[in-house]
Amino acid sequence: MKNSKIGCVILAAGKGTRMKSETPKVLFNICGQPMIGYLLETISKIKEISKVYIVVGYKAEEVKSKILEIVDSKLKDKIIFVYQEDQKGSGDALLKVKKHIDPSIAYLIVLSADVPLVSENTIKMLIMSHLKEKTDCSVLTTTLDNPVGYGRIVRDVSNRFVDIIEEVDANESQKKIKEVNTGIYIFTLPILWSALVKVKPNNKKKEYYLTDVVKFISSKSAISTLDSQEVKGINTRKDLLEVTELVRRKIIERFLLNGVNIYLPDTVYIDIHTKISEDTEIFSGCVICNSEIGRNCKIGPYSYLDNTKVADDTQILYSYIIDTQIGNNCKIGPFSRIINNTKIHNNVIIGNFVEITRSIINDYVKIRHHSYIGDTEIEEKVNVGAGSITCNYDGIKKNKTYIGKNTFVGSNVNLVAPIKVGKNVMIAAGSTVTKDIPDNAFVIARVKESIKPQHRIIKKLFNLNM
Repeated sequence: MKNSKIGCVILAAGKGTRMKSETPKVLFNICGQPMIGYLLETISKIKEISKVYIVVGYKAEEVKSKILEIVDSKLKDKIIFVYQEDQKGSGDALLKVKKHIDPSIAYLIVLSADVPLVSENTIKMLIMSHLKEKTDCSVLTTTLDNPVGYGRIVRDVSNRFVDIIEEVDANESQKKIKEVNTGIYIFTLPILWSALVKVKPNNKKKEYYLTDVVKFISSKSAISTLDSQEVKGINTRKDLLEVTELVRRKIIERFLLNGVNIYLPDTVYIDIHTKISEDTEIFSGCVICNSEIGRNCKIGPYSYLDNTKVADDTQILYSYIIDTQIGNNCKIGPFSRIINNTKIHNNVIIGNFVEITRSIINDYVKIRHHSYIGDTEIEEKVNVGAGSITCNYDGIKKNKTYIGKNTFVGSNVNLVAPIKVGKNVMIAAGSTVTKDIPDNAFVIARVKESIKPQHRIIKKLFNLNM
């Protein structure tokens, strides 16, 4: 194995018409990563693979751009993109690859991007078996109770593997076969090329099937894997849902084994990019994406976190948080909305129905009820009363608010930005403040009540004849 160069082809050119979407099938998301990303991650672990040929076609540049975005530099150096402008089948895709193949490559693994969960161990097992048996073609198979949608493995009376029949071309007897093709192969070169030119589009789709190659290769074997889940293909959104559920459950199990408590795990979604430290509790209904959560936290129930970092000993209840950093020992929620690169430091309380955007909240700040804080920096030990807001938008642009430490903002206060409030300030409830406030000041900014009996507006509104 060490002395034989191995290439890998990933078939990723198709649109995936049964997905009923303009999005290329290989870019559909599975728990935070494009479908093809799982296969690329697996391939990157197999050092024996020297070159990776990715066949792209439908929205090729979009697919290529996403692949280059998600792969590491070592794998990126191995990748060669091959264009299949007209999707005439997997056999035609291999012919497109032929002219790009490095002459030193002796064996070629063929994988389908819509079979994303095949493991490193399974691919290595296929390689080792192929080299040991010294065959020219090895096909990975599995057995399914319901094989609908898969090509069937045809064996002769002595159980020798002889052919693969696609379901669309299979007769009723062949459709009852439960051993199926996984779409994963390894070929010896140049045997593959001589067989491939013999393939004709004699099928209902008028495509060149890679499966037809096996007819023209006498030395072949079918190697079965017992784990049918890892070779599950994705052709429809139903298939996508089933594979996503497999991945989601594996993620949940990994966190449970690493010391995280997850309650009602069937209701919890955590993507592959999320990190959670031990002794943290995740409650029912939570969705957590691309986030990092420290030790001894309580998250949920029904909280949504995306691109968020939470330090230790913090509690988040029924809240929506995106693009935010939260410090130690904070209490967030219930029903808080915190977004847009907000930074919350340590020992902060953000209470019910508080919205914070593009702001910095320093240590020991309390914003307990029904407030809006936008484009604001709040220094230490500030209390913001219920219903208070920073009026950051003047109809043209967003403006900044600064509140100094130890300041007390009374209930229903409006701070009209741009404005700077000094330290040790008290602002009386109901005030609308439009000017900067110096340190150590008490502010009352209320309009004097004016009652106007029988005003014309009242007459018009209530249709009164006074």
